[in-house]
Amino acid sequence: ERERRPEAMEFHPAVDAPRTVSFEGDTLIVPVVSHGNVGQLATDLLVASVTGARRIGSLDHPALLPCVGRDAFASDEGDGPGGGHIALGMEVYRVGVGGGDALCLAQQRAEVALGSQRSFAADVAEWIAERGFAEVVVLASAPSTEAKAPGEIGGTSFQHVTASDVPDDRCVAAGIAHRKTSGGGGGVGGATADQKITREDDDRALPPWSLMRALRAANVTAVALIATCSEGDNTEDAAAMADAVAGVLGLGLERGGVEIRVAADENVDERVSDGSSRIRWTIPPSWKAAYGQQPMASEIFA
Repeated sequence: ERERRPEAMEFHPAVDAPRTVSFEGDTLIVPVVSHGNVGQLATDLLVASVTGARRIGSLDHPALLPCVGRDAFASDEGDGPGGGHIALGMEVYRVGVGGGDALCLAQQRAEVALGSQRSFAADVAEWIAERGFAEVVVLASAPSTEAKAPGEIGGTSFQHVTASDVPDDRCVAAGIAHRKTSGGGGGVGGATADQKITREDDDRALPPWSLMRALRAANVTAVALIATCSEGDNTEDAAAMADAVAGVLGLGLERGGVEIRVAADENVDERVSDGSSRIRWTIPPSWKAAYGQQPMASEIFA
């Protein structure tokens, strides 16, 4: 095995997981830290709702800022996909036993150190390629001011980008528009000098350019779902993105063994579920105070 660079991504299996974990042939969902954290919130919903999801380990990288907290998915009884473990900066959950066709979700909770985004993306892509994932689905978001028409500002819409710059048939069938990369026909980051677009400009154009370019360079099959939205309470946007992921990957439908649990009424936030055609997502316990606790009784200040 070739020697890994000191700054490369490292996977640490959970104490109750096998010491050797194979990801060969699996599908990986990974959010990037971006506008409104929609990708991370959608990943929370997926982990909490997909039947059989379990924490199998964590990822570590020198550029990933330290982050620790209570298990985001555990109730007071300590059950849930996280197994009662403390939450770390980047964790990996899996549905299925692996060996191909399993679904993995890498939840990134920590920010990346300033100036290290590109090297971090390159190491993430290298780790994904070395582990043999069959496909990567990147979840990202951008401000609605990226919209091309004034009437679109303030609303939420979805687009998709592929590492190959070729539209994904599943996304097109789901009505998710394809956005070509800013470099034109040259793929992610393919701008020429004549177009006067630098790599830095391209990286900042819209998340997750750095990661998609790195995945393309590593010859990884990847599609990014991007929510264009306003920032605030983005739970509805997260549910819409989770809906999009479920539709594109066939979760709960033809994908063997991957099903969405029917959530108990008390665990469902009706703001992110219309109760009809949409999936009723299970809300993680960690969301209970995400946007503040209930108002305090004024009497306590008397």
